[in-house]
Amino acid sequence: MSYQSLGDSQGGGYGQYNPYGGQQNPYGSQQGYGYGGGYGQAGAMEQGNGGYEMSSINQSSGGPTAILNKCKEINDGISQLRSKREGQLVAAQNALLDSSTGKEDQASRQGLDYIEDDINTAFRYLRDQFKRVKETPGSGDPRVQGQVENTSRNLRREIEQYQRAQSDFRKRLEEQVRRRYEIANPEATPEELEQGVQNVLLGQEQSFVVPGARTRQANDARQATLQRSAAIRKIEQDMIELSNLYQEVAELVHIQEPMIENINQGAEETHHNVEQANTKLDDAIQSAKNARRWKWYALIIIIIIIAIVVGVAVGVTEANKSTH
Repeated sequence: MSYQSLGDSQGGGYGQYNPYGGQQNPYGSQQGYGYGGGYGQAGAMEQGNGGYEMSSINQSSGGPTAILNKCKEINDGISQLRSKREGQLVAAQNALLDSSTGKEDQASRQGLDYIEDDINTAFRYLRDQFKRVKETPGSGDPRVQGQVENTSRNLRREIEQYQRAQSDFRKRLEEQVRRRYEIANPEATPEELEQGVQNVLLGQEQSFVVPGARTRQANDARQATLQRSAAIRKIEQDMIELSNLYQEVAELVHIQEPMIENINQGAEETHHNVEQANTKLDDAIQSAKNARRWKWYALIIIIIIIAIVVGVAVGVTEANKSTH
């Protein structure tokens, strides 16, 4: 089962976040731009829109075994994300950095956007699955708590690695923006150059047209700069979202545990109360048995007393008859 089908079946998760809808990877059948055979030919671990295999995450939850199985599946998803980050993401980043024409710039950035969106979507899905694990009764059980916490650390560590990779890539893009802007505006003063670069990074359109033989070169530089500045702005937005997601995963470990402890404490108190009730019930039963036993003792004594009284009365009567 892929992330997509699982998200649909659960009414949330990957399906609700999927930014692609029914789209296919626009570079699935293309070669070149550093993709190593095309984005859509990445291997068996991908099916459709980043379909990471997590076969039984939607099975009935409950019990240490089910929780451990879910943690394993989340960790498998994290491993798949790591492979994508170290392989496809790096290739897509290098493709944009190495592109030299406007057409290559546009195609490379679209491919990069696709991979980044796929990774961000998978992070959100894994966060949702980890939240479900934490909300499962028994996730605070000492037998599984260590693995649950380890899963949280693994997810946060992968988010950190992805953020670091994106931050380094952002710096390289900014350097290229500056160089391309210099090419497009050779007469600009240092102050004008700095201001122009900042304007481009903020998304403001710039005129890179230079008269004469440099017109085409300037226009290519303009296109390259705009594509890179757009990629930088997207990275900045993604970094904000990833920071929030990282914080959510970290808080899940601490926020949910008191709730689980309260549940466990309530269960222990209930068990203690049941034991006390059983003890009192046993005492009451024993008291009732004793009461019935003493009732029979009293009845026997009364019968004996009555027998004695009757015997005495009969004896006195017989004695009087003999006297007369």
